[in-house]
Amino acid sequence: MKVTAWIQTEGHQREGVEAGVQVRDCPDGIQAVFADAVSAGPLCPDFGMGIEIDVEGEVEEYMADYRHSEFWCRPHFGTDFTQIPDETQTLVYRRKNGTFGVILPVVSEQYKCVLKGTESGLVARLFSWSNGLTTCSGLAFVCGEGEDPFAVMERCVETALTLLNSGYPSRKDRRYPDIFEYLGWCSWDAMQIRVSEEGVLEKCREFQEKKIPVQWALLDDMWAEVHEFYGAEYANFREMVELQHRSTLYSFEADPLRFPEGLKHCIDKVKECGLRVGIWHPTTGYWRGLDPEGDAYAKVKDYLLETQDGRHISDYKTEKAYMFYKAFHDFLRRCGAEMIKIDNQSMVNRFYKGLAPVGEIARSYHDGMEASVGEHFDNAMINCMGMASEDMWNRAISPISRCSDDFMPENSEWFHKHILQCSYNSFVQGQFYYCDWDMWWSDDGQAEKNSILRGISGGPIYVSDPIGRSKKEILDPLVLSDGRILRCDRPAMPTADCLTKNPETSGEPFKVQNICGDSGILAAFNLDREDHAVQGTISPSDVEGLEGETFAVYEYFTGEVQILNREARIPLALRNGNEYKLYLFVPYVQDFAALGDVSKFVAPKTIRYKEGDRIQMYEDVPCTCVKNGKLCVLASASGAK
Repeated sequence: MKVTAWIQTEGHQREGVEAGVQVRDCPDGIQAVFADAVSAGPLCPDFGMGIEIDVEGEVEEYMADYRHSEFWCRPHFGTDFTQIPDETQTLVYRRKNGTFGVILPVVSEQYKCVLKGTESGLVARLFSWSNGLTTCSGLAFVCGEGEDPFAVMERCVETALTLLNSGYPSRKDRRYPDIFEYLGWCSWDAMQIRVSEEGVLEKCREFQEKKIPVQWALLDDMWAEVHEFYGAEYANFREMVELQHRSTLYSFEADPLRFPEGLKHCIDKVKECGLRVGIWHPTTGYWRGLDPEGDAYAKVKDYLLETQDGRHISDYKTEKAYMFYKAFHDFLRRCGAEMIKIDNQSMVNRFYKGLAPVGEIARSYHDGMEASVGEHFDNAMINCMGMASEDMWNRAISPISRCSDDFMPENSEWFHKHILQCSYNSFVQGQFYYCDWDMWWSDDGQAEKNSILRGISGGPIYVSDPIGRSKKEILDPLVLSDGRILRCDRPAMPTADCLTKNPETSGEPFKVQNICGDSGILAAFNLDREDHAVQGTISPSDVEGLEGETFAVYEYFTGEVQILNREARIPLALRNGNEYKLYLFVPYVQDFAALGDVSKFVAPKTIRYKEGDRIQMYEDVPCTCVKNGKLCVLASASGAK
């Protein structure tokens, strides 16, 4: 790889620089590229330095994971580096010989780096969103190549974190909160901004009556007191969103009309139904900040700043951010909330631009926010609307982050967009966090496909079903009888042979894979844009990190089983978008494999203990096994029936 650099001043005057970039060889075949330039005048806040990247040799195809909106990323596929979108936060490419390469931009102490295609090729764009800086120094990006793209990506992240020396860990060193090991429900799509105590309690009673083991409820937008809502009407979703985004938070207390006895009373009643409770709020209090006439403003005014468009929001400085969130979270915790979801996180450019360099701002406000979340909720938080790289690289300890745009119920076109965002974003974000694939409905037209995705996602599982519309039969394959989800071990990601291909045009099935204990799991979908049939193959080798040489391969919907060697492949054809498959790959040792309770998607996770053909299940159900190439059933902790 060859690199050359230039700087750009505030007047957008491009200047060549000498020794403006340094390339360092790191362990495990990773290279690190550092910016090191000084300008006679202030650098442009939006494009302070450019580094041209020459990826030598022929590249066949790539996937660019780029920020397509303020808050979210999605994949772009191509063959021409000049077409790579701006704000690309990770690039993975494949050469004709099968070798993969990864280029991973970072956010350093001051500068943010992203990739973009230009007429001359691939460029790394460094910017600070801050005026007056005359130096551009620090780590810009890391890169590497190898046969295993997942290993290369992991080595890139670990190398970058070491070089940045921020003290922030990768996902493997983040603790997954216990509350998210259980099935949940969120009020958003069910009730939207008219969520009420009456409605929440009715939904809790429905879960009890239907024997659906939901264990927590999240009160989402907007449970709190917002005066602009009073008397407001809206005809459709768009008008509702417009109302939200012109409204301010009046009080930390719940809306007195929809929660007449207060937030604590509602949470106490929900707990009487056997559910724990979490609370949603955005970083800004509410979408347009805090109402300067309100009780909340009076409590935290010393920790706020006023934006250029007149919003009153938390200051980004760590001490003030902490005090703002502490005041809010003190109240929520006293009311009985046990976890938090914080929205609207990727807003540095919108609200704090020009106040300090982007890296400094992101670290400061995340440190303040996470200090309060750790103090009040033991780090049980879902980060949301926060896929910008300044957020991804700068959260100290919180373990979970959303990885897609909002779920859209009763919308089949949305499913393609959703699965592509979640799976490809997880290839990147999943190195840092467990990935939240968002809420969903158990009774819309995509319910079973969505349930499969949540089952293999490796993250939280929670529905947003309206009152009366939860389907136990859709949720049962995901959980044990006590509501504990059968969670895979890491974020689900595309298989390597899908990683750089556009599944909407490739003519091949789209495959998403994960690990569950010593077994693998793979879901296959037809995402063809014209709904044509697709053809391909599956193999135990499709599952990253799966160990073993011989496997029992079980398909959930047909109940068919085959014995395959590690590299063997079997054909897979899916006629249209309504056909999909779910495969287990279980080590087959001495002509035996224990699958588990095959009424569950992630069946191996139903096994508590196994030694040879002696099996102990978590629940009093038989274990389906494969013996001498055929299915059989073993009673828990006993021999064959």
